[in-house]
Amino acid sequence: MKFNSPVGIVAATRLPIGKINGIYQGIMPEQLYQNLIIQQFAAIPQIKQAEINQVILGNVTNQGGNLARRCALQAGFVSNIPAQTIDCQCGSSLAAIITAANLIKVNDASLICTGGVESTSTANIVLDANSKRPIKRFKMTPDGFSDLDMGIIADLTAKKKKISRLAQDQYALNSHRKAMQAIISGKLQPEIVPYQSTTKNICLDQTVRFDTSLEKLAKLKPAFSANGTATAGNSCPINDGAASVILAQPTLPLEFQGFYLGQITVALDPEAFLFGPIKATEKLLKKFSLQVSEITAIELNEAFAVQALLFKNHFNLTDAKLNAFGGALAFGHPYGATGGVLIARLLNRLNLINRPCLGIATLCVAGGMGISLLIGNKWWKNAINYTK
Repeated sequence: MKFNSPVGIVAATRLPIGKINGIYQGIMPEQLYQNLIIQQFAAIPQIKQAEINQVILGNVTNQGGNLARRCALQAGFVSNIPAQTIDCQCGSSLAAIITAANLIKVNDASLICTGGVESTSTANIVLDANSKRPIKRFKMTPDGFSDLDMGIIADLTAKKKKISRLAQDQYALNSHRKAMQAIISGKLQPEIVPYQSTTKNICLDQTVRFDTSLEKLAKLKPAFSANGTATAGNSCPINDGAASVILAQPTLPLEFQGFYLGQITVALDPEAFLFGPIKATEKLLKKFSLQVSEITAIELNEAFAVQALLFKNHFNLTDAKLNAFGGALAFGHPYGATGGVLIARLLNRLNLINRPCLGIATLCVAGGMGISLLIGNKWWKNAINYTK
């Protein structure tokens, strides 16, 4: 199988992730993106912001007024560089990356800044047009379809698949422990830059709990349904963050950190959305005639522990292959930025290995979708002419 038209990844970087109304309280998404971009371009002097053809960003909660355009102007991109915002819920920044890669593949662009940004702390309150009451969440399906809360679906899925509360809590604890080890060992440094201002110097992700335990997790009450097993401890928190991925034509004389090789986006029953990463990854492997054993690292967004366990068990994955540095249950899930965070983490892990190797970034999407991307590390330069 030939990897047709791979796209070069010049850089994939993120800010520390904060919890809602936490370290980034009062900081607008444009400011988050500006802070990240300034540092990212300072670290890659071989390209300038003025050379970027377009900015494409994912976002969920800060929509209105084309946020990507506001972010681009705030970050110092010249006014003749267009920008667009993509809302595909949890998959927003992966959808933005796919869109950017496709533009490069058809020679409509040579350099694009993509990724995503999310500031749940500064999201506007939206009122229902009829009741005039605040909307707690937008509908994921139209009238006539079941529109259960994602947490309730997690509870129902855990019951149907016989995944116990203990198993979910154990998985969540392991995610925090892996994240702690990655922080203490300094393994996150290649993917993260601090948020810096005259009053703040934020270097660490906020929601990783160094003191959690099975006993503490067991004391938490069900978060979504009275007899459910999904809790605040084994479900991802609500977060703020930003991630930037710079894509380029692979023939440009640049130093690449990796290569985008392809993607699969699937749709399934809205109430089966937790299986989206499984279905998308199965199709991705089939598309490229690959086996799971040929994939070195997988980064899965841990929306819920039950979803992560379904994925891990389905592919029979080890901790060394799946989310080796921890996942969203520990770090958090800044919706529109999460896909970019996954790519930054994946390349960080893959580039620790001094040989060509492949990785997959994958997540589920509310409303019944799943997205998986195939990524090669910086030694995968032969991907342009690689035939399997």
